[in-house]
Formats: sequence, structure tokens, C-alpha cells
Amino acid sequence: MKEENKDIEKKKRELSQADIERLEIIQKSEEVKGEQLTINIDSELKVENEALKLLGQTIDDPVEKFQLYYHGLTKLLKDNLPKGKENEQVRRIVYDEKNILINRGAKKDEKGIRGSDGRMAYIEDLEFAIQIVADWISKKGSASELFMAFWDKNEELGYEHQD
Repeated sequence: MKEENKDIEKKKRELSQADIERLEIIQKSEEVKGEQLTINIDSELKVENEALKLLGQTIDDPVEKFQLYYHGLTKLLKDNLPKGKENEQVRRIVYDEKNILINRGAKKDEKGIRGSDGRMAYIEDLEFAIQIVADWISKKGSASELFMAFWDKNEELGYEHQD
């Protein structure tokens, strides 16, 4: 009886050619789950399980990012860059160069939008920026020296600078 109901439901559907094509595409996507057909260097076909490849990779940790960004990088800069309204532009210039580094070269457009959020930067980039700041603090450097440390690293990585 249930089979008959299914057949009736199917008969009630009137699918256009476009609907049928979309359905076929969806059905093909369900044929192979988590596997990718690749060609290796010797031109041999190989099936790789994409899910298994992910298991060995480091997964970002949102809590660690939060700690590194706010309790690490941001706190160090806030505590050690010149304070006061008169130094606001100095801080902004240093922050812009730091943000280019932790956002892997993303700089602000003409509207002031970076299109990338430093709070979501890769952990390794945050750690590297913290190391630059820590080295600067240990040398009792000036704001211009910190700016130049970020500048030099951005140059080394081929990142453009903020206009």
C-alpha cells in the first residue's frame, strides 16, 4: 500500500526539463561522498578520501584565536604604543601595517573596508605578529621601529602597504 502511495505522489509531480536536469545533477553529486578522483605525477588515476586528508590537518581554535588577538596582540599594542588623542594617528598607522600582516596582505580599499577580519586571522599569523611586538617591547623600541618591523615583514611576504 505504501509503495502505491509513493507511485501516486510521483505521478502527481510534473517536472519540467530544467527540473529533471537539476535533479540529475543532485543525484550525481550523491554518487561519491568524500572521495576525489585525481591524477598523480605518473599520470595514474587515484581515488583519495578527502575527509581522511582533513584529519591530519590543524583545525583553527576559536578560543585560542580570541586569546591571541585580544589578550595577546591587542593588549600588548594598547599597553605599549603611545597613548592619548595626540598619538591616535600614530597608533592607526601601526595598526594598519599590523593588520595587513595578520590578514595576509589584505589592505583597506578606498572606502576604508579591508574585507578581512584580523580577529579571524590564522593562528600562526597572530603568533608571528605577537613575536614582532614582543621583540619590539624587549628592545624598548619606538613606534616607528615597530611600524618598520611590520613593514619589513610585509615586504618580505610580498604584501602591499596601506596607502
